[in-house]
Amino acid sequence: MTEDSGATILLGVIALSAIVQAVLICGIALGGRRLTQRMDALQVKVDREIRPALANLSHVTRNVAEASDLAVVQVRRIEAVVGDALDRLEDTRRTVERVARVPLRALGRAGAVMSGFRRGFDVYRRLGSLSAQARGRARTYREDEHLFI
Repeated sequence: MTEDSGATILLGVIALSAIVQAVLICGIALGGRRLTQRMDALQVKVDREIRPALANLSHVTRNVAEASDLAVVQVRRIEAVVGDALDRLEDTRRTVERVARVPLRALGRAGAVMSGFRRGFDVYRRLGSLSAQARGRARTYREDEHLFI
């Protein structure tokens, strides 16, 4: 082998490797182009189908947040109303208790007076009425016998 034939072989190997590289690069370029087309199609699909759903979800989320805020405000209002009602009820209870004490005390005294009259009337009947005393009937002291010797 001469130098020319070795150089020719070497140049042939270099040319063959350049052709293989070119084919591989073209294959990678075609694969990249297909991948880009798929990605574009996927992006279009996402824009067409998923974005409206995300917009609706965002709208629903805003509505739920507003409803939650309104519910919190309403609960605070109800809590304030119930608190005021309980305070007023307690004030009313105290007032009724204070006002009712005076008549109840008088009613208790009147009850005691009535009990005294009833007891006195019972004693009067047991001892004999005025008409029995006028006829001269003797009084009976059965319950007081132990006091006498």
